[in-house]
Amino acid sequence: MMNLTERQKNQPSTNNQSPIDILQFVPGIWVNGNCHWLQNTTEKVIYDEELIMKVKQEQIHSKIRFSSVYVSNHSDQMKEIKILAMHHFLNVGQDHLTFVSPADNHIFHHANKKAFLINAHYNQSGMKEYTSMPLWTAYTDQIWGSIQKGILKYQPMAKGPAASIFAMKMSVAPHETSKMTTWTITGSSKSELILMEKALKKNTSISL
Repeated sequence: MMNLTERQKNQPSTNNQSPIDILQFVPGIWVNGNCHWLQNTTEKVIYDEELIMKVKQEQIHSKIRFSSVYVSNHSDQMKEIKILAMHHFLNVGQDHLTFVSPADNHIFHHANKKAFLINAHYNQSGMKEYTSMPLWTAYTDQIWGSIQKGILKYQPMAKGPAASIFAMKMSVAPHETSKMTTWTITGSSKSELILMEKALKKNTSISL
């Protein structure tokens, strides 16, 4: 694998893009009935909740983007939150297919003969809550079955311009920081993606 190189921006320019940059990663957080997205930034302060969210992205391979999401609780109370991760293509087109696979516990995107795998890890477990939505509803309350409870509206597949979203439940103790990791892998087929993910897990601290 290549040496780790920290990516400085969530939204890279279209010039000199690596294949993985075609699929955009937009992190977010749900807390106490409110949803916040980190667009064009790698850090967000939620003042009312005394929370700070930071994202570090690493391009560890031309086909693999590895992201770490940190949430720091500066309050005196336990915080029950959900880390959100939205993925959608940079260029909107009609030949895209986005779907979640409960059998594999993965999210897949397909476009222009390229396949993308999305997975995540927190506290020794993987993704359990995910959905796919038309892109025009992605940043609205229509993604929620219940925003008060932080429950995503389940839709297994979306064609055309679409986004996938997963939510990872997290408990953050007072004056502590919790970390979730997520990764995106691109290739030409599902079997190639699974093999690359196995190699990634073998060469990192991820153990699922």
